[in-house]
Amino acid sequence: FEDKEVQKDMKLVPYKIVNKDGKPYIQVKIKDGETKVFSPEEISAMILTKMKETAEAFLGKKIKDAVVTVP
Repeated sequence: FEDKEVQKDMKLVPYKIVNKDGKPYIQVKIKDGETKVFSPEEISAMILTKMKETAEAFLGKKIKDAVVTVP
């Protein structure tokens, strides 16, 4: 959390980053107004899950394997 890059990036993102056990976590408000914190790994898992669901809905079948690239 105290890393210079994390501190710099905190000023650039539209969400709040909080310190949890010395690590950066993303703080969000969920549907009922409750505040929750998620690790970067949890956020990545949520994004990948949503990507899979979207692809399966588009293709009309289950996806077993995939390749994801990041620019």
